[in-house]
Amino acid sequence: MCFVQIQLKNRDMKAKNCGIEFPHFGASYPDAKCCDGYLWDMDSWDESLGGFTVGGDEPCPVCNTEAWLDSVVGEDAVFETKEEALAYVEQLKKRYLNYE
Repeated sequence: MCFVQIQLKNRDMKAKNCGIEFPHFGASYPDAKCCDGYLWDMDSWDESLGGFTVGGDEPCPVCNTEAWLDSVVGEDAVFETKEEALAYVEQLKKRYLNYE
């Protein structure tokens, strides 16, 4: 479980723990948070445990990009090409990290 509230202190996209929050787990609002390079469902926060209880198995598209690409590109996948997937990552950075 992710027990740490991660704050984006710099914009080094090579470092894991980018802290991005964006819609991912089916919500129209930001419901996914990057923690240690993997996505956690923010709606699963358990105050008594002090951490998220759902997630941690999907790579973050922003800071764990290569692992994420392996899981989302190909036949019967979310994206047909690596270029389409990387364009999506750029959109996430611009919209949710104000990264240009």
